[in-house]
Amino acid sequence: MRKLNYKKVFIFLFCLTAAVGTMGLAIKSLAFDKKRTVSAYTTDKNYPEADIQTYVKDNTKGGYSASRPVLHLENIDRQLEAYIKKEIKDYEKKWKASDGKASELNLTYTILHFSKQTITISFDKYEQVEGKKQSGTQIFTYDIPSQQKLSIEDIFATDTDYLSVLSDIVFEELTQKEEEGISNSLIKKENKLKAANFNSFSVFKNTLVFYVKTDDSTKTHTIAIKKDLFKDSLLDSYQSQDLNEDRVKEWQPKHIVAKLPVQNEWIDPSKKVIALTFDDGPHPSHTMSILEDLKKYDGHATFFVLGSRVQHYPEVLQKMLQEGNEIGNHSWDHPQLTRLSKNKIEDQIEKTQDAVKKATGTEPGLVRPPYGAINHNVREYMEDMKVSLWDVDPEDWKERNEKKIVNKVMSKAKDGRVILMHDIYQTSAQAAGKIIKQLYDQGYQLVTISELEKVKKDRELSGITISE
Repeated sequence: MRKLNYKKVFIFLFCLTAAVGTMGLAIKSLAFDKKRTVSAYTTDKNYPEADIQTYVKDNTKGGYSASRPVLHLENIDRQLEAYIKKEIKDYEKKWKASDGKASELNLTYTILHFSKQTITISFDKYEQVEGKKQSGTQIFTYDIPSQQKLSIEDIFATDTDYLSVLSDIVFEELTQKEEEGISNSLIKKENKLKAANFNSFSVFKNTLVFYVKTDDSTKTHTIAIKKDLFKDSLLDSYQSQDLNEDRVKEWQPKHIVAKLPVQNEWIDPSKKVIALTFDDGPHPSHTMSILEDLKKYDGHATFFVLGSRVQHYPEVLQKMLQEGNEIGNHSWDHPQLTRLSKNKIEDQIEKTQDAVKKATGTEPGLVRPPYGAINHNVREYMEDMKVSLWDVDPEDWKERNEKKIVNKVMSKAKDGRVILMHDIYQTSAQAAGKIIKQLYDQGYQLVTISELEKVKKDRELSGITISE
């Protein structure tokens, strides 16, 4: 009989015990409950520092899939795990109450921003129980050094009026949007928004980005604001560009609020308003003459400029903005955009945006296509810009007669109308001076296109009607 090799037996038993133990740990790490539920780990392809943990229950009746990032930051990971497990628990409770009918839960996430200072994570949830479908988004921002979830109150100095500034900006941005479903209660300017309205946010390198939901809509409005507007209130660690630059690639919002809204308390929505607009400028003398007349009668107007002219007269555009007027995009050199290729359309719009930004530091939010010609190809390159046309056209470009221009405009002037003129002709500038005075004398408030839209919105909210 062969002698038993105790050393080999011991090694075998040790390896077997280790293998069983490892399997046990693996099973423990995978199991979330005993109902065919597993938890698997993969690597986040966008942020290699993070792993993805996904809880999956493979069951056609009551199955779910829920994912979260694992950041290897103990306190944040614990909070994210608690959030995921609570969502699963709440869902299973509803599923069991439905007597086990076919249901599903799908919970995914996106890292919106990940810097040295903060991380912002968006969770998108889709749930169906008893035929009732629900979807929604939750956005969390965490401070990396402290590993605490942030509210808006944590990033601003307590003794500053940042909420008032945020309220004004959100009011301004939402009232300019054309989408339906914007809550009246949210955008009433007299009701300053509370801090809780701004708790979904990201701190980017140069901007603060807010994800604002309206009361009666599931749509989230993304509003990016330059940090410079909060240089006296935003805390230093969140003001820092180095600490808040994304680890992979800094996202650049298409539209950034770069200046505070113009305070328009002087506009009375119960009184008549009219919008004068001027195309094809700027002109070094004629535009300046119109600006002087507007200032004399406390009026504002919108100037739709050509990029090819902007580059030569930046000081005229600067004066426009200084005196409360508005600048719009009228293409680079006035072609009929509908006859151009997509690349040339984009070039006409983008070059003008760049020229205005170089002259003033801001980009226009309005565009008026030459001749009013617009189609799908043209709209594709307007991005978030609003197309602005007109109600009254005195054809001052053709009628070069001051008196006739004045008569045509005044005969068709009514509350809420938009008047089209041109500020590159002397006769138009002279006519504009008389029109501005006559409209003022008749009780009209001379406003920009954006101010006109706000007045209309204010009237709608408050039920004001104007009789001619």
